[in-house]
Amino acid sequence: LVISILKFHQEILSDKDCEHVYELVYSSHRAVAQAAGEFLNERLFLPDEEAVRDLRTKRGKKRLPNTPLIRDLVQFFIESELHEHGSYLVDSLIESNPMMKDWECMTDLLIEEPGPMEEG
Repeated sequence: LVISILKFHQEILSDKDCEHVYELVYSSHRAVAQAAGEFLNERLFLPDEEAVRDLRTKRGKKRLPNTPLIRDLVQFFIESELHEHGSYLVDSLIESNPMMKDWECMTDLLIEEPGPMEEG
């Protein structure tokens, strides 16, 4: 229901309302966590080809489309301050968001140095 509200009447949900749903990705009830993961996908993790169009590593390698999404996911995890429950976050998103299995992108983020248009 909340996902439908987000899709069709986004203005109804305040940031605080959304934060309450975000926390549910850490639920030990898998179905609840996965539903919250779907909400995160609709609210925070939407692919944006334009966001990576000009992004390149220090060596000049073009960044992959999931780069900003994975960075946002890491930032979400850090800000949540629930670091002992990281596996719940992964489980809530693994089946619904392809970025969770984009090993090439994750490896590039770990190995490649940030380029001039990227934050360090």
